[in-house]
Amino acid sequence: MDALEELEFDPSKCSKLSMEQKRELVYELSKWSDGATDILQAWSRQDILQILCAELGKERKYTGLTKLKIIEHLLKVVSDKKSLERGTETPPLLDNGERTPKRQRKSDNPNRLLSAANTDTTSMVDGDLIDVTYCKNSACKARLNSEDVFCKRCSCCICRQYDDNKDPSLWLVCCSDPPFQGKSCGMSCHLECALRHEKSGITNNRQDKGLDGSFCCVSCGKVNDLLSSWRKQLTMARDTRRVDILCYRLSLSQKILAGTKHYQNLYGIVDEAVKMLEEDVGPLTGLPVKKARGIVNRLSSGPEVQRLCTSAVDSLDSILSNRVSDIPSDSRYACWKTCQI
Repeated sequence: MDALEELEFDPSKCSKLSMEQKRELVYELSKWSDGATDILQAWSRQDILQILCAELGKERKYTGLTKLKIIEHLLKVVSDKKSLERGTETPPLLDNGERTPKRQRKSDNPNRLLSAANTDTTSMVDGDLIDVTYCKNSACKARLNSEDVFCKRCSCCICRQYDDNKDPSLWLVCCSDPPFQGKSCGMSCHLECALRHEKSGITNNRQDKGLDGSFCCVSCGKVNDLLSSWRKQLTMARDTRRVDILCYRLSLSQKILAGTKHYQNLYGIVDEAVKMLEEDVGPLTGLPVKKARGIVNRLSSGPEVQRLCTSAVDSLDSILSNRVSDIPSDSRYACWKTCQI
C-alpha cells in the first residue's frame, strides 16, 4: 500500500509527515480526476493553509473562507505550476495569485461564469480570496461593492428593482443633457416610481418647487428634463395598434404634465384624447388601463385619439424649436434646495 492509499484509510497520519512530504502528496493528489478533495477534507485546516502559503511563497490567513474553498484553490495552484513545468501555454500565476490578463478572459477566470448560477462567488485581491457579489440581473451582472444595497447600473434608485426586459421609455435618468447641464449622479428610476415619489416634484404642487416640464432626481436632487419622456409616451401611443398600450401611454402622458404652467396647451390636447378614449374603454386608471384588449382601429375613437397624439408631439417640437428653456436658473436652484428637505 503506497503513501496515498495509507492516507486515504488513515488521514491522521498526515500530521506525522514533513512539509515537503505533504507537498509531494498534494502534487500526486492533483493528478486525480476525483477523490482528491475528499482526502484533503480530512486534513486539518492548518496543514492545508501551510501548504498553500508555501506554494504561493507568502503567508495568507484566508479568514472567512471554508476549508473546501481553500482546498480548491490549492489544487488549482498546484495544477497551474505543473502545467508551467510541462511547458504548456497555461500562463503562470502572478505574485498576487492572479493570472495574466490574457488568460483571465478565458475559462481560468470563473467568477463571471459562476455568477450566472450564483451571484456570490470568490475572487483574488492581493493574494487573498474574497467573496464577490454580482448583480442578479442576467442582462447586467455588474460587480457590486460591499456597501451597495442594489445595483446602481440597472436598478431603480427608488424601488431598487430591475426589469427583466427593460423598456427605456419607461425609465428616467439623471444626466447632464440640455437644457439642464451640470454634474449628475447617473442614477435611473422607473417613470411610475418617480410619478409617485414626492421628491421627484412631479406632483400638482410642482410650481411651488420651481418645476415645470422637469423633475428632480430622487437620488441627488439634480433637475432633469421630463418633456423628452412625455414625448416618448405620445409617440408610443401614436404608433401602437394595441388598445392597452394606447391607454397606458396616454395615462402616463396625462400624469407627467398635470399641474404644469407653461405646458397647459399640451396638457389640454392629451386631456381631450383621454376623455375621448374613456368613452370607449372606461377610466384610464387602475387595472383597466393595462387590461384593455383589442385593436386601436376598431375603436370608434381610435383614429382621432392617435391624431391628437400626433398634434401634441408636433406642438411640443414647435415649442422647443422656439425656446431653449422655460425654467430660469434661480428656479433650478430653488428646486435643488427644496428636494433636499
